[in-house]
Amino acid sequence: MDRSELMLLIAGFTGSVISVLSKKTNSLRDSLLAIFAGTGSAYFLTPLMFSVTGITASPNTQSAMAFLLGVLGMRTVDLIVQKLFPDSKGVNL
Repeated sequence: MDRSELMLLIAGFTGSVISVLSKKTNSLRDSLLAIFAGTGSAYFLTPLMFSVTGITASPNTQSAMAFLLGVLGMRTVDLIVQKLFPDSKGVNL
């Protein structure tokens, strides 16, 4: 894992932890799943987003986007599914 990938992972993890801490009604199971989903979506979707849009970004900019994707977690995945597959109803949470 190189430095830029590690930055994406840390940024996504931090964003997802902040998202979980901002919600008061989560169980431990839901919190851990949200952190996992936020971190994973940030790590895997950040490079995809820049690749699909053709935007060239510095590692710092990519990390900032990974943080935001981490905060948004499953909501981000739902929005991407809706954009890619307009006839679908998104992700069932």
